[in-house]
Amino acid sequence: MKRELVSQSRPEFYTVSQLASMLQVTEMTIYRMVRRGELPCHSIGRAKRFRQSDIEAFLKGVRTFNGARTEM
Repeated sequence: MKRELVSQSRPEFYTVSQLASMLQVTEMTIYRMVRRGELPCHSIGRAKRFRQSDIEAFLKGVRTFNGARTEM
């Protein structure tokens, strides 16, 4: 029972590859967004990880208008 509660409270993290696939962009685009400060990430060693809540906040701040992505 305790183990189940602990696993439910952990944030869900995604890799660069997983996030690129979710957003239908290249991995290089993800790295560019991180470098520009548009997308927060967590570094674990040299690896980048993205928290579910950060991804949701990012997506709320970006909208599509006539096919162009613009920040709100």
